[in-house]
Amino acid sequence: MFNVMIVDDEYMLLRGYRKIIDWASLRLEVKVTEQNPLVALTQLQELPIDILISDMNMPELDGPSFVAQAKKIQPDMALIVISGYSDFDYVKAGLQQGAVNYLKKPIDTDELIEALQSAIEHIEKQKNYQQMADLAMQAQTRALLQSTDMQNSEDLMQKLNISCQQNVRLIGILNPKPPRALVAYLQTIFAVKGFFLEGHDYIIIFQGTENQLRQFIKKAPSRVSNRHRPMIIGDIVVVGSFRQAYQQLEAEIARQYFFESPYGLQWLTNHKMTDDSVILPGYAQVKAAIKGFDLSMFKKWFVTQTKWLENSNASDVLVRQFALIVVLVLNEKLLKSETKTKAIVAINQATVVSEIERAIVNVFQETSEVVQRHLTTNVATMCQIVENRYSEPLSLGMIAQELHLNAVYLGQLFKQDMGRSFSQYLNDYRINIALDMLQNTKYYDVNYIASFVGYQNHGYFYRLFKLQTGMTPSEYREGTGVIDNEL
Repeated sequence: MFNVMIVDDEYMLLRGYRKIIDWASLRLEVKVTEQNPLVALTQLQELPIDILISDMNMPELDGPSFVAQAKKIQPDMALIVISGYSDFDYVKAGLQQGAVNYLKKPIDTDELIEALQSAIEHIEKQKNYQQMADLAMQAQTRALLQSTDMQNSEDLMQKLNISCQQNVRLIGILNPKPPRALVAYLQTIFAVKGFFLEGHDYIIIFQGTENQLRQFIKKAPSRVSNRHRPMIIGDIVVVGSFRQAYQQLEAEIARQYFFESPYGLQWLTNHKMTDDSVILPGYAQVKAAIKGFDLSMFKKWFVTQTKWLENSNASDVLVRQFALIVVLVLNEKLLKSETKTKAIVAINQATVVSEIERAIVNVFQETSEVVQRHLTTNVATMCQIVENRYSEPLSLGMIAQELHLNAVYLGQLFKQDMGRSFSQYLNDYRINIALDMLQNTKYYDVNYIASFVGYQNHGYFYRLFKLQTGMTPSEYREGTGVIDNEL
């Protein structure tokens, strides 16, 4: 259905318009009939109208002025002008505003129907043309941001009227609601050279001055502005690097979703687009930081740490790595080895940070319910041997021989006290040492670290590390940086 507004200062004529033809059969609905053109202008600010039928001789505001102001508010609506006068000035004023027809009073029903059908045809042609033009523009914009060919990029820039003389930025607006309001706004901004929808998000090429950019942000429709939706302003793009800028923007969009940003303005710079300014705390640091925490203190601490990572522009990879370190620290107190496994799966599969926070808090809660262990002398000695000699080829049989005890008995005693087998405990301890070395000794080869922590079979170390952490050693090492976090 197409929405119709009728503006005429004659009350009886307004009432008659609704009855003289079958509007519904023409796919039309008379949304508004208004005597006062000034009131009509206010209504046009809020209600989308497809066809405006307007008298050209009204006391509050003359017809030519009214239709000119109305078209400024909704430039795409079709216009039919009506007058009881044969004054060509009114005809000329209507034509200047793109009127599709001019009718004289009294209105002839057939002429009105014909004029409305012409208006509908005009609207549909315009919509089809606009849709084709929009699709072409969106395809060209997407192609430019994905192009690896310089000549192709230059051709696309020319089609999109992007100049090499002015700054260009990419802008991302996340999941605007409703998108129609944003699209309508973008189509009115000359500095917006192109845009397209990526999933639920709009990617925009903006070329203009800093003042124009500030005005663009300030005047965005309130429902899709940075006061209600996340808006990301990319760094200035050097011609020839659109693809890289697009990838950086996409990474930041994914980061905003991961950290569940509800709204706000985010300015990207080259400095902020990497994890190089962040280094995760090591195993020993985390262990010292959470010592003596109850559940409430731990939860507050962990949320503070993830917030610090967010504010430091860390990626989701770093958050997962940090959560993994915390799980491995908590694992010392767990009686069920499957708890750690489930937590690692939850961390690696989490789509948002709150899912990781819940998984970690659940692990801590389980550790807080474990009764304080009282280790037997032999088990305490075994733990001390692992701590001092983890790089040696240790085994349960070797230690049993040193302690002059039966290996089967010693293994049962260890599992009873520690909640896991000796081999599991030894592997956990060695992997914890490897984690610290991977973070804090970047110049050591992974194979060297494997040998250092007691694995001469490097392939076995890789498989075990992946099983314990859900990542390869190289993947784990990728997110580390140079500035430490104060816990």
